[in-house]
Amino acid sequence: MKNISKTVIMPAATVFFIVSVICACSAEKGGIKQPADYKKALTTIHPDFMLTPEEAYSWHEYKDKFGPTYSGNKSWQKFLAFTEKKLKGLGVVDISKNKWTYDRWHTTEWPDDSDWSLKSDGSPVKVAHYAAYSGKTGADGITAKMVLFNPKAPMSSYAGKIVVVPVAPHPKPPLEEAYKKWFTLNDYEYLSDAQNFPPMFTQITPSESVAYDVWWQLRQNIKISMTLAKAKAAGGVVIFNMGYDRLAGLYTFPILKMFNTPTLYLDRNAGARVIKDAKQGKTATLRLVAKIEPTETYQLIGYLPGKNYGTPQDEKIILITHTDGPSISQDNGAFGLLGVVSYFANFPQSERPRTLMIYLDNRHYMPGLEKGQAKHDFFTKHPEEKKSVVALIAMEHLGQLEYREVGNAYEPTGNIEPSFVWTRADQMLIDRAIKAVKDNNWSRVMVQSVERPGVHGGPQGVWYGLGKFALEWDLPAYATMGIQGAYWSTTGRLDKFDKNQFVTQVAAMSQLTGELMVANFK
Repeated sequence: MKNISKTVIMPAATVFFIVSVICACSAEKGGIKQPADYKKALTTIHPDFMLTPEEAYSWHEYKDKFGPTYSGNKSWQKFLAFTEKKLKGLGVVDISKNKWTYDRWHTTEWPDDSDWSLKSDGSPVKVAHYAAYSGKTGADGITAKMVLFNPKAPMSSYAGKIVVVPVAPHPKPPLEEAYKKWFTLNDYEYLSDAQNFPPMFTQITPSESVAYDVWWQLRQNIKISMTLAKAKAAGGVVIFNMGYDRLAGLYTFPILKMFNTPTLYLDRNAGARVIKDAKQGKTATLRLVAKIEPTETYQLIGYLPGKNYGTPQDEKIILITHTDGPSISQDNGAFGLLGVVSYFANFPQSERPRTLMIYLDNRHYMPGLEKGQAKHDFFTKHPEEKKSVVALIAMEHLGQLEYREVGNAYEPTGNIEPSFVWTRADQMLIDRAIKAVKDNNWSRVMVQSVERPGVHGGPQGVWYGLGKFALEWDLPAYATMGIQGAYWSTTGRLDKFDKNQFVTQVAAMSQLTGELMVANFK
């Protein structure tokens, strides 16, 4: 008789059990299917390893519940505790906290203006925000004559008075080189969606995008604050060329040392009347009730071990960002780096060529920024830790939407905010950056290398953020940041966050982290 193979029919429950066992055997911890080639997954994103937009949104949803995260405040503590717990769950080890205490200045947060107000000639004025660390008043405020700022007047004329300072308008073309470097689109190595960018070295109006305009006006606060302090003014009123909705909640940046000249921010409409009163020498009452209290803060350091972790042969890629800021995404670089760590947590330790050192800094919104607290820095205390660091990844300002101002209306343009990818002046690094942008369909991004001329022969602008430490430390590096229009303000909450853009940025930066893992730096 012809030999016929028998077909065995098993119960459905038995089939399900066997299939489940087979699937479990082909999966790592957490049930994520593994690729056959880990080496390929280092430099080509494996989709099963990526966090989802929904997971990214849930992280930001938690963060958004507690408001601005200023170094050491309750919101910041919750943000850092959440991030640390996630890092531990992904296999990050040897987590430490480099702690110290500083004098934190704070008052009520927008829209709660109960501790800051202004009356001009006896009538209330709508105040958009306060100048952080500018000083404080008693509960009744300070009452003094107002004077309109005149750069030609002697400093003595401002002593004991409330000085009204309109922010200077943008310069008219032709623009100075310093202005073009800081406040316009510069040259580049690569530009995705070039048709969606303004021309290079051209002034960008707020009706197109507010990003450069906000930065221009904020930067003038440095000189204004120093002038008011030097003049021993009783107080200050800074009038921005912005409507109220745009200016509301705008937080001071950069923060200088603590002054004793309490200062408030007015939009152009509220400011018009105050300017008129100041010209006539009318009296104003300015209130800025604030607390100054010792606050513990810390840098968070941890390691996702590479194959040589704990040995003299270990090499580390530092993942760096700041953890403090006023909005949903000013400080969400920590979540960006968490996304990168979550990608590489899917690799066995033996398949990670280099260790990832997570370095979450806490000094960006403290007086003097990073340099002002340099003596407390982890690497100042432990300079030997730099020896094994061979490369750097930095992320800030992720998942942002673009905003513009038309008249007094403040509205999204319908586009994502443009962003940068910076790298060193090495063609291999530049080529890999361009490839990561293309591979991950990252739109409205420019790849720049500030150390050399761009593709048009022009300067490539400024390397912003903590990623610029790569220049100081002379490291191969990649860094990204959104240009940031609506995100200097405490009003930049969850409704201004784009989860899909965030994941795209994390994917591209994970790919570039993988490139640094396998690169032969010799």
